Amino acid sequence: MQETPTLLVTDDDPDTLRILTGYLETKRYRLLTAQSGIRALEIVKTEPVHLVLTDLVMPGINGLALTSAVKAHNPAIQVIMVTGYASIDSAVKAMQAGATDYITKPVIPEELFIKVSKALEHYRLRQEVHDLRERLGQTLRPPDLIGESDRMKDVISMLGLVAKREVPVVLTGESGTGKEVVARAIHSLSSRADRPFVPVNCGAIPEALLESELFGYQKGAFTGAVTTRKGLFEEAHGGTLFLDEIGDAPLPIQMKLLRALQDGQVRRLGSNVMTAFDVRVVVATNRNLEEEIAAGRFREDLYYRLNVVNIVIPPLRERKEDIPLLVDHFIQMYRPTINPNVLGIGPEAQRKLLGHDWPGNVRELENVIRRALVLCRGDRLEPRDVLHVGADLPESPAQPVAQSGLAEAQRQFLRSYFLDALERRKGNIKQVAEDAGISRKNVYENLKKLGVGPAAFRGKP
Repeated sequence: MQETPTLLVTDDDPDTLRILTGYLETKRYRLLTAQSGIRALEIVKTEPVHLVLTDLVMPGINGLALTSAVKAHNPAIQVIMVTGYASIDSAVKAMQAGATDYITKPVIPEELFIKVSKALEHYRLRQEVHDLRERLGQTLRPPDLIGESDRMKDVISMLGLVAKREVPVVLTGESGTGKEVVARAIHSLSSRADRPFVPVNCGAIPEALLESELFGYQKGAFTGAVTTRKGLFEEAHGGTLFLDEIGDAPLPIQMKLLRALQDGQVRRLGSNVMTAFDVRVVVATNRNLEEEIAAGRFREDLYYRLNVVNIVIPPLRERKEDIPLLVDHFIQMYRPTINPNVLGIGPEAQRKLLGHDWPGNVRELENVIRRALVLCRGDRLEPRDVLHVGADLPESPAQPVAQSGLAEAQRQFLRSYFLDALERRKGNIKQVAEDAGISRKNVYENLKKLGVGPAAFRGKP
């Protein structure tokens, strides 16, 4: 946005109008005023307005109706609601209708300037999307983001755009679509790239532990707290905090997250001292947060705090043209350590992969390729090597597969896979489990069934 920002201040009270414009005159804005919602709409339709600052309660067209009308005319125009404390619920409804933010009366100049500045930045973001998508192309493509489909080009372009902006980002998509890969890419392309990237899965940690993980604790805060420990907000200071599966965070934790994000400070468990932090927050979820809000499982105020930019990661079934690129990427990634003899994939095996719906998305494809590399006997992956997707396409009638034969093949595959994994990781069960994407308990159970002992692999050169 090269031109001077144009702000339209709307209030039926002349004194309030004078006070607000008086505050804003100290900044380099072009100011327009209206004493009614009707007049405000007339101005919006004839002037290049970037932001509307409007009172909520006005005769005729109130702030809520004005917000809807402005957004219907031009979705890029930002709206900030000015409201009394008793009308905050209505202001939130206005935000649902498209308002960017709200300010409570009496208006504090510093708060006004901050929120106007953020809203104008959001306007710039929207207006630059199309041009930057064209210019960015592949120039900002992180190495782990694979795809030439239109859906992935949209994601990559948006990613390159938001990486340079200090705004919260929500990544939505099914499990396995690569939300953490996108989050890491945002971090690596941002001005914080040389600072920590700290991920945490909000759904995988019990509530009591999650609180101490995020905010830290003082020595003696609870049984077992024998030392003082920083929380992840402090660990990520200067960098990016990635809150994965935010939709699974318990409501009490959501409340404390909101408070931390609003204040820019955290307090360790057992401490009375507030500690400031500076982090870029990126969150991810496979849930529909609006449905979670309606069900009472997610805080609406936290949603609006986080959901400045939303990037939707498409499932693999909606971008199947990227499968050959991903297959080649995974083969080249894993062949040096699993099976250096494999040079690529045969056409029939490729067809088999393209015919699968991939409910586990990119993560499932990655694991299928790793397993196929274990099973492959030649220099190309063949249909027999991609057992995991064999049930999704009909076998040739001339070559039926007996149940016992399939079960034995699966057992041999698992045995080969775990023997190879134990060899590479020198019997380290924790690392084997991480490679396989399963728990250590699951690894031990499989090894017991297969008659494989990890001890023999430990201490090998």
